[in-house]
Amino acid sequence: MQTQQLDRTAVSFSPDGMTAYVRLPEPFDGQKYRLEDVQAALSASGVKTGIDKNAILGMIQSGVYGRSVPVASGKPPKDGKDGFFEYMFQRQLDGKPRINEDGTVSYTIKLFEMVTEGQQIALYHPAVQGEDGYTVKDTPVRAKPGRDLPPLRGRGFECKADGVTYIASITGKIDVINDKINILPVYEVSGDVDVNTGNIEFRGDVIIHGSVDDVEIRATGTVTVDGVVQGGSIYANKDIVLSGGVLGNGKSVIDAKGAISAKFFEFATIRCKGDITADIFLNSSVYCEGRAFVMSRKGCIVGGSVHAVCGIEANSVGNNAEIRTHVLVGNSGEIRMKMEELSNSIKTAEANIAKAETVLQKFQEYEEKTGQSCKDDPRRVQLVRIRVRDKARKAADEDELKKLRLMVNNAKGANIKVRRKVYPGVFVSIDTCDTSCKDIFDNIIFIKQQDRVIMRKLTDWGGD
Repeated sequence: MQTQQLDRTAVSFSPDGMTAYVRLPEPFDGQKYRLEDVQAALSASGVKTGIDKNAILGMIQSGVYGRSVPVASGKPPKDGKDGFFEYMFQRQLDGKPRINEDGTVSYTIKLFEMVTEGQQIALYHPAVQGEDGYTVKDTPVRAKPGRDLPPLRGRGFECKADGVTYIASITGKIDVINDKINILPVYEVSGDVDVNTGNIEFRGDVIIHGSVDDVEIRATGTVTVDGVVQGGSIYANKDIVLSGGVLGNGKSVIDAKGAISAKFFEFATIRCKGDITADIFLNSSVYCEGRAFVMSRKGCIVGGSVHAVCGIEANSVGNNAEIRTHVLVGNSGEIRMKMEELSNSIKTAEANIAKAETVLQKFQEYEEKTGQSCKDDPRRVQLVRIRVRDKARKAADEDELKKLRLMVNNAKGANIKVRRKVYPGVFVSIDTCDTSCKDIFDNIIFIKQQDRVIMRKLTDWGGD
């Protein structure tokens, strides 16, 4: 019996070159295929490795014709794995109060993670290198290499001799910002802070596991107080959390560059750049550039004023005694006046800078023409001082104006949502528009429409 000859057309390849296929035509009468003939066709097509003889013999013996069958395989590359850090601490904290199932609010908020000296904070897993592969034609296929990460950057920690284990070198608060770890000292007081302990001023975070009575706390970081603030004042460049609330006695000031959370505020002045959250605002003066949330089911705003630029959400505002209560959202006329003042100040500074530079240019031309230096000329020195002063003033005003414009933009559409009752004696302001409540209203949203404040049912508006 004669053998059936094959040519290169019987061999085909997968697009990636990793698999070779053979398609056996129907043999002529009296002819057959041999393993050697198929191998020769594969070799003529460039196949050098991974040939499966059993697959070929199976085709021949079973009479598989007119269909492409895989008969050779390459070795796929095994990509490497990049190195990575495994962190032994919680990196993301929401820093927000938690609503309990019974409708109460927990103000036990974790603002940051604490670590102790010697504690492991991270473990580095080195890169795993890959293995190269090859096609059925023995063409190399490079694996993606695993890349190692640079060592951790920051302060307050060290790497052990093994080069992969990182431990805290001090006890403090751990932060991760842009993959840079900082462990910073924390001022922690286990009891109360009062006139006996004195005021606290600290570059970092402050934690008080007690109350604050008639003293002042200033911190460049966050401030957390587990007890009640009574007559004391707190200033922080970040967030403030007051688990026990504030009995202000008309003299407490709570001022934060971040957000503020507290159980309650009574007879206090509160200012913050972020959001403010509490169960009760009683006869207090509140201003925040974010939103004000009165979260508890029994939460209320009674007396005083609450101005939240981006909006207010409360369960009730005012009371049956019709105590005067002012709630405000949006930007008051003072904000727009301040923006106009800043714009005028910037224009004045630009004019002064231009005048100074014109005269200074004349001094320079005089120096080039005569060869005499005017460096110590009192008039030139004064002009240089004016230019430096006005450039600094202009930069500061531009930064402040940018912040105010952002605040105005964020306040667009600001509204006041009251899920339960609004009582007579409540005065409402949105931007420069005002209205007052003469009756009791329930489930209301106050919005600005054209140049007036109107009320709508919160449920109709889409509130829950």
